[in-house]
Order: sequence, then C-alpha cells, then structure tokens
Amino acid sequence: MHPSLSVIFFSTLSGAGYGLWFWWASSFLGHHRDFSSKDYFTLALGALFVISGLLSSTLHLGRKERAWRAFSQWRSSWLSREGIVAMLCFMPACALAFVPHAGMLQKVLAVSLMVLSMATVFCTAKIYHCLKTVPAWRHGTVIPVFLLSSLFTGGLWLAAIFAIWTFAPVLALFAMVLLWLMTRYWRHNDRPLAVTRSSALGLPEPRSVHVFEQPHTEANYITKEMVHVLARKHGERLRELCRLLGFALPLIACLGAWLLHQPWLYSVAAVSGMLGVFIGRWLFFAEAKHVVSLYY
Repeated sequence: MHPSLSVIFFSTLSGAGYGLWFWWASSFLGHHRDFSSKDYFTLALGALFVISGLLSSTLHLGRKERAWRAFSQWRSSWLSREGIVAMLCFMPACALAFVPHAGMLQKVLAVSLMVLSMATVFCTAKIYHCLKTVPAWRHGTVIPVFLLSSLFTGGLWLAAIFAIWTFAPVLALFAMVLLWLMTRYWRHNDRPLAVTRSSALGLPEPRSVHVFEQPHTEANYITKEMVHVLARKHGERLRELCRLLGFALPLIACLGAWLLHQPWLYSVAAVSGMLGVFIGRWLFFAEAKHVVSLYY
C-alpha cells in the first residue's frame, strides 16, 4: 500500500495524545491531589497531538468540505465510529480542568477519558484490521501494537512532564513487549500472500486464473495507491532504525532516567519513541500487500 504521510502523522500524533490523556486521567483515580500547572500543560499537549493528528488526516481528502460525512455511517464503519469517539474524548478531558478537583465526579470523568481514549485507538486499528483485501493487516498483533504504541508514547511524555521515576520499569516493559509484537508482525508480513488469483475471485482452489496481458500500460490510481514496491534491503534498514529509535533508545533512556534521576532522559525517550513509531507506521503501510497486486 502507498504510505500516505497524512494518515501516518494522524495515527502517530493522535495515538500519543490519547495515550498521554489515558495515563494523565489514571493519575486522578488514586488519592486526592491538587490540579497543578503541569496538569494544564499535559491537557494542552495531549490536545495538540490529537488535534494535529485529526487535522492531518483530512489532508488526503479530495473534497475536505465533505469530511463531516465520515460521521454518518457509524452503524457499519469503523472510520465513523473512530471520528465520533475521538470527538467525545474532548468532553471529559476539558471537564477535568474545570470541575471541582475532588470527589466522585472527578473519578468518573477520569475513567470516561481513559475508556474513550483507548476506544478511539481501538477503532483506528479496526479500520485496517477489518480489511480482508490486505491479509497482513488481519494479523492478531495489529490491534495490540496500536494500543500499546499509544500507551507507550503517551507514557513517555507523561514521565517527561512529571518526572515520574518509578514509571521507568513500566515503560521499559512496554518497549520490550512492543518490540516482540512488531517482530512477530514483520515475520508474518515477510511470508508470501496466502491468497491467489483464484481465491481472490472466490473460485475453488483447483481452478486457476491467468492474466493474458497487463490491465494497464501506464501508471494509474491502483498502481500508485495499492501496489507500492519497497526494496527488501531498504525495508530491513528501516526496521532496524525502528528498533533502535522506537524501542532500544527509549528503553536505555528510561532506565537511565530511573537510575540516575535525570528527567531530561525522559524527553529523549519520548522524542525517540515517537520517531520510531512513525517509522514503524510507515512500514505498516509500505510493506502491506493488497490482493489487487496479484493482477499488476
């Protein structure tokens, strides 16, 4: 598939924003604490990530003034459900900044924000996971990777803002689990397509379909958007870069921040983790093989 930068920016930025809101909201579930300037900064940073991601997702639309129609098919479309839940997240997020900073109402708003944040990321993952025409995206690791990437990058930013030393082992565990899941996904994606021209057309397996000649002699929308070719050596280099920036460097930085009590290392981990997730998301699209590629 053609890696659309607008969608990659959307999933990376909004995922980090919703992950940041999730961890921030969870901090209100324990003992009572005062609402500080860092809380307002966290709320604003999460909103910046989310809004920037949502706006970037509209850049690939031909008729942007019709983007509102994406909300109309919520009964059957994961894209519509994602848009609706994404908008609902702003209600408890903003309410937390203005309600009395104590009591059951605050905890209800915090739980609502946590549930809605992860529900949004889940809907984003389901948009791709439900596509039978891209077998790689049907793998069982896709949804966990989206959810854990959001929690991982959001957790890195929260740790950088509040300098939470005890959070480092949790983030290190997230990095190792994510690396294991990504490796499983890449191994699955390296296998040949499990479908054939016959199965793609719904014909019984013994029957075979042959292409007499190419459907088109020049590049067209299908060849540009659904038949993206990525050289294997370039893909391997990008995977190594994703492992380094997305997992190895944040893991080392988090442990260094924990052991040395250096909060700036959390900022290094957060920026590096975002870059690694961005590269991984680019590979998610570039390496995916659409069944239409069987005919081109």
